[in-house]
Amino acid sequence: MRRLVVPALSLSFLLLGCASEGRPEEARTTPVDNTRSAEPSVSASPSGPGSPERSDYTFRLPIAAYSYSDAEYAVIESAQLVLAKKCAARFSLAYRPPGTAPAPPSASDRRYGLSSAAEAARFGYRMPPQPAPVAEKLDADTRLVLYGRRAAGGATGPLEYRGQKVPETGCLGEAIKTFDERYEYPAGVEAARTTAVESYRESLKDARVRAAIGDWSGCMKLRGFDYASPMDSLGSPSFREGRISAEEKETAVADVTCKLSTNLLETWFSAESDIQSRMIDKNSKVLQKLREVHRKKLQEAERIVADA
Repeated sequence: MRRLVVPALSLSFLLLGCASEGRPEEARTTPVDNTRSAEPSVSASPSGPGSPERSDYTFRLPIAAYSYSDAEYAVIESAQLVLAKKCAARFSLAYRPPGTAPAPPSASDRRYGLSSAAEAARFGYRMPPQPAPVAEKLDADTRLVLYGRRAAGGATGPLEYRGQKVPETGCLGEAIKTFDERYEYPAGVEAARTTAVESYRESLKDARVRAAIGDWSGCMKLRGFDYASPMDSLGSPSFREGRISAEEKETAVADVTCKLSTNLLETWFSAESDIQSRMIDKNSKVLQKLREVHRKKLQEAERIVADA
């Protein structure tokens, strides 16, 4: 599935793979970037009122084509680790990058609120638990060289290991910066980010979406729940803290059931897709260049990994 990073409750699960790369976290098996993306999971089941749920709305939106897939980002991460290994070798440290950890089970798409009846029945409006990251077993010297100032234990002054200067961000930070800075394209990143954010906002004004939300609200009332919008129930404070109550689960299940019976999810997706397509047409040159930058970066990553 492809992910786009967007602020706002309903968009917090839309992660933009074309955004600027993040920095590695010491406790994880590989450098982690919140902008990484994944291959779209396409359901073979038909969609429509009463049809089986599908959870890939975000990743089928037109702007998702301008992000990296999880498989592509894994190659980029591997290339960064190869460069970090070469950097560590300058300090006579035999760093062995960890293998790529299995991808954690993905939660359902929540761009339009809850979309999985199974998750609603088990977790209400909460995100399903994710497995804890596996920590790397590194000695103090290796941590210092790999992570730089973050692993210096609050020490000030120049960072050194056996008389050699250690990069402030360590070999991992240096590897990411060295590799990424050649493929920075802020204009493209901003165009993609803006499209992802503004298309959602515009979709809320679409007559088709407003009508479908009204139908959803009416469906919820018939089940004893008074909400004007799916985002009202999703953002309820009582459904974010404390134990998951039976009321929360019941509300969440009714939420998804009404979305399916009113075809809200597909209607919303269709409307936003139209909006995004128009926005992409207006920024086609910039976005096509972004896609080309992604292609070149991926090719370089593949070369680095192959030569390792």
